[in-house]
Amino acid sequence: MTDQPPRPRAGRARSRAQDPAGDRTANQTTQQTPAKGSTKIMANTETALKDAMTSIEGVIGVALVDYTSGMALGTLGGGKDLDLSVAAAGNTDVVRAKARTMELLGLKDEIEDILITLGGQYHLIRLLHGRGKSGLFLYLALDRGRANLAMARHQLKSIENDLEV
Repeated sequence: MTDQPPRPRAGRARSRAQDPAGDRTANQTTQQTPAKGSTKIMANTETALKDAMTSIEGVIGVALVDYTSGMALGTLGGGKDLDLSVAAAGNTDVVRAKARTMELLGLKDEIEDILITLGGQYHLIRLLHGRGKSGLFLYLALDRGRANLAMARHQLKSIENDLEV
């Protein structure tokens, strides 16, 4: 036996805050051992997610998603009622279906965002455009009673513009 502590495993770790009552930061995905050169990308992703959580009224959770794989690159918020990893995978199917439909219709345009309206929530999918951003989208779940949809869309666009991937 050695006196060395166990080494952390590489990969994604899901951390939960001690407050089970629903702290908005209770469900955050972070990278334990980043690949060489990816620290800046992760910092920008984390900053963008935190910005969405703090600057947009009524946010339940936010995720940066790679829609080629369906994997969430980062999440913040969510909780027992909203698993952001499941939402990322499911909304990947929504984005792919819409892109396929646009192609079949011969529409030569880009998707800015997709809105899904539920009884108590808005789900907003913002496709990212620009260098290094293709294949990514920001997913935002909002409490319909507290959110201002127009302001949320405006803020999400601003976060997209500031995000460097």
